[in-house]
Amino acid sequence: MLDVCALGGVGEYGRNCFLVTDQRTNTRILLDCGVRNGEPEIYPAITEEVAKPIQAVFISHVHNDHVGALPFLAAKGFIGDIWMSVASFEQMSSIRRNWQDKLGITAIDKLHFRPLAKNTRGKRIRLTENLSITWGYSGHMLGSVWYIIQIGEQTLFYSGDIALASPLLVTDKPIINTYDVALIDSGHGAQTMPYHKSITNILQHMTNPMEKYLIPVTISGKACDLLFSLFHELPDRMFIIDDSLHQHLYNHLEHTDNIHNDKLKKFKAMLQSNRLESYQKTRKPGIYLLRDKPSGFCEINTSIYIDEQSPFYKSHPDLEDVQTLTRTIDAEEFIFFHSKQADLEKILDSLHVKTGGLLK
Repeated sequence: MLDVCALGGVGEYGRNCFLVTDQRTNTRILLDCGVRNGEPEIYPAITEEVAKPIQAVFISHVHNDHVGALPFLAAKGFIGDIWMSVASFEQMSSIRRNWQDKLGITAIDKLHFRPLAKNTRGKRIRLTENLSITWGYSGHMLGSVWYIIQIGEQTLFYSGDIALASPLLVTDKPIINTYDVALIDSGHGAQTMPYHKSITNILQHMTNPMEKYLIPVTISGKACDLLFSLFHELPDRMFIIDDSLHQHLYNHLEHTDNIHNDKLKKFKAMLQSNRLESYQKTRKPGIYLLRDKPSGFCEINTSIYIDEQSPFYKSHPDLEDVQTLTRTIDAEEFIFFHSKQADLEKILDSLHVKTGGLLK
């Protein structure tokens, strides 16, 4: 049986990092390597004894809670390949610069990133005699993927962070199979909030066309989805966004295989519209999606769920999505991650699946 050890990410929100070992084939890999955001950041339980034998790392996407501990991993002696999608690979250059500025760790230069060719999507890739992978897009952000890992005769499904019905981004359906272990993102599994309900709730907080509404965002799939949906729901409003988000949106045009075919024309039209502009400290009426929180705006927090009328917008599977995933993914054993312990217990009470010892 595959030995899956959570070095972080189970019973907490962030620090996603999972060590997978198979003694019979002498295979040892890592799924993601992130930190728990905060001051200071909290690292996974990685020691030299853990890091040095790892043969490869598979990254689901480039959010800090999935890649932020890679310099720490290298400092502990890891020298193998780090695999990710092409779109994720192309976002790593700016992330590496931030690491150098913030950490100054010389081991960063030893990190060896490998892009997964786009034409391998949905196909089995044999990396060694005993290790094969299959990947597909997960809809969470530009370049985010899920993995099917096959080690010898055993298989594991890793959802990474996944969105089942992103308005903008593609989520590929995993190959129908029976897995020995499935690691499932349950980040919003304590709530139920369909996307259409979220947009309806948010719009109810934006009724005044002369108001300046602020939605605090990070550079993520959630920000792109929100902008895309609201832009088309409010055709008479201006949308003012950070330069960094503007550039991130244009990066999507280099990877249009991430975007739903029927949404691509509308997405391109939005980028060319005079209703969308970069933030220049302006105070005109409109919808602002910014990383900072300047004063003088009517703020709408889309990250907090209070009740079913909240302007909450999920970036992870909610309870209905988790239930769908466990019906879709046939596994002998499930491990749920990205949920705080209290939420995790609520999720488990609603499901009828076999869960691993990591949940005890």
